[in-house]
Amino acid sequence: MSPVTLKIKESSEEIRIVAKNGSEVVIHPLNIKFLMATFWWEGTPQLQTFFEILELTIKRTINQVFPHEKLILDYTYQANDALEEASLITVKINRVEADGQELEVEGDLISLHGNDDRGILRKITSHRRRVYENVVKEI
Repeated sequence: MSPVTLKIKESSEEIRIVAKNGSEVVIHPLNIKFLMATFWWEGTPQLQTFFEILELTIKRTINQVFPHEKLILDYTYQANDALEEASLITVKINRVEADGQELEVEGDLISLHGNDDRGILRKITSHRRRVYENVVKEI
């Protein structure tokens, strides 16, 4: 039996979450600009909500080719400043496990770029506020 594969493909417009199990393939795109505009319009916390949607989309995509109860998602994110001021956030998927079976992960890096409108002093001192966090979630 071939391993279940999770592939994440990124472009400037969207992130595509792809799951493959044998001949079964499922693709779910996340339109980044639409999501961020919706978060801004509704006043929801942008990054927290983005991570929740990303996690649930990964689970749903995998579940369609490999039905499971428990998904463990281990990822790390880092930002070039405090989250509310960051212009670059990178997410690295470290490990994905569904019901005890580790999935093969391809394209494990997601980069979110935004306008950098921080002043020169904020840019120079940003190394003090940079964020690096590892998240391990059971979904």
